[in-house]
This record gives sequence, C-alpha cells and structure tokens, in this order.
Amino acid sequence: MMPKIKTGITGFDELTGGGLPENTITLVYGPPKTGKSIFCYHLLQQAVTDDEFFLYLMTDYNLSQLEEKMMSFKWLIHQYFQKEMLYVVDIASGSIGATQKETHTLRISSPQNPTEIISAVIDDLQYIYQKTHHFRSILDSTTTLFSYNSPMLIIRVLKSYALRMKVAGGTGIITYTEGVVDSQIETLLKTSVDNIVHLDGKTIDVEAMVGCENISANYKITDEGFTII
Repeated sequence: MMPKIKTGITGFDELTGGGLPENTITLVYGPPKTGKSIFCYHLLQQAVTDDEFFLYLMTDYNLSQLEEKMMSFKWLIHQYFQKEMLYVVDIASGSIGATQKETHTLRISSPQNPTEIISAVIDDLQYIYQKTHHFRSILDSTTTLFSYNSPMLIIRVLKSYALRMKVAGGTGIITYTEGVVDSQIETLLKTSVDNIVHLDGKTIDVEAMVGCENISANYKITDEGFTII
C-alpha cells in the first residue's frame, strides 16, 4: 500500500485512505474563492503538528499575511518559522518590488522571472535535503505566474519544479484558478502532476490520484477551515 501524507482535513484523509500519496504532486484547482488556499493551509498546519519541514512558494500574499490567514483558524506558525522548519519563497513581495532582508529560509523572487524562482527552490531544497528526505511543499498559486509569463514557459517551469521536488523526497500541492488559461494549457498543467483535485465551492472531486479511485464529497469552509460534510 502506498504511504500517505495527512492533509489535516479529516474527512478528506478518510476518503482517500490516509491523505495525499507520498512523494507526489497534487493539483488543487477550481473557480475563485472555492477554498484552494485554505486546503493548502491545512497541509501546512499538519506539517507543524508533525514537526516536518515545509517549502512554501506564495504568489498572492507574503509571510505576514500567511500568518494572519493561519491565525484566523487559530493556527500559529511563527515559532515554526523561527525554528527554521518553514522555508518561504515570497513571490508576492517580488511582484511589487518590495525590498526585504533575505535569509536562507526567506527568499524574495519576482513572478516575471521564473528562472529566479527555480533557483530559489533549488537553494531551499539543498538546505532541506541536508536535514531530511521527507518534507511537504505548496505553490499557491500558479495563476499569478501564468498572468506574468508565457503559459508554455510556466508549464516547463512547473514540470522542473515537480521533478526537483520529488527527487528531493517532497510531497506537494500546487493551486490554479480554473479558466485563467485556455483548455490546452490546462490539459498540459494536469499532465504535469500526479493527482488532481477539483473544488467548485460545494463539491470536492478527486479526479485522479495515485492508488485511489475517483471520489467526490460535499464540503464547506467553517471557522475550523476546510470541512467535509
């Protein structure tokens, strides 16, 4: 039986027999405001609970905003970051030209420079790999990268990202807002990952997952986060 990584979403982990297949990349996609980022926050909180390393690429919010979003669900990550368990590539700040002191756990990259992003990922993976061969990762979201670059370039970048993640032992999620690029690019995006989860605001559909049948369930967003009902 394939090892699974808990997402921290109890109902989802039960439906899938334990969560996300280890050492795979999962695409979580759907229309705007359907809970894609909140799904990601659960994975981060579960990593905090399990005391595992995490690589977080954020294109729509910075680290302070992530902390605020997590705190809205009473999840605290500041100490986790201070322990150097959380590695952040802040692409949101790079998009507005914000200057901030970088460290080996916090890097600033521009969404207009995918090569720089991959370089930051490689550097972070080197640090993480020295400490563990078992970690989690999020890229939230690819939508911003598509808006700044050639879609085919981003597909190549995502394939490189996924390959490097899996070679290093990571299990990751990338998010995407449905309809931002044409259907041909969306198809290529789906072929770049191992698992596909669709959210529409009411129903979660596991369209594809290694070692798991296609399943669906209703969900809602509550004060406790993403909840299967």
